[in-house]
Amino acid sequence: MIIEILLPSSVKLDRWKKYQLYEKAGVKECWIVDPVNKSVEIHLLIGKQYKFQGVLTKGDNISVNVLTGLKLDLNQIFV
Repeated sequence: MIIEILLPSSVKLDRWKKYQLYEKAGVKECWIVDPVNKSVEIHLLIGKQYKFQGVLTKGDNISVNVLTGLKLDLNQIFV
């Protein structure tokens, strides 16, 4: 699992180039965290490609797919 936190100075690198590297490497779950918009994009590796699962924001609970039973309250992450 990878959790990529976007930085304004490296959005292109974080959102696209690293994403492709993680996919190619077979990382099963990729979260892209946008601290400015207080959101988390979830991507799961299905076969050899990531499939977008959705965007969660403050007020949502997020489940870690590769760690069954682990859930995070985004209200505690995005304060």
